[in-house]
Amino acid sequence: MARVNVYLPDELAAEAREAGLNVSSVAQEALRREIAARRSSEWVKRALAVRPAGVSHEEALSALHAARDEMGLRDG
Repeated sequence: MARVNVYLPDELAAEAREAGLNVSSVAQEALRREIAARRSSEWVKRALAVRPAGVSHEEALSALHAARDEMGLRDG
């Protein structure tokens, strides 16, 4: 596991100690959440940049159903 240094203001470090927080675990979880949030934001940006295909919802569903029928995957 990699080691990194995290610098905290003295008061915040003291509060974390007083609260009995495992700073490493809290930092790991905060980093995971931040990375996930950024990935989600980037995905949304890419999704919004996709140009419309010019196909209606009904046409897309019809094509999906036809493909499922062709493969024998359609339920009812």
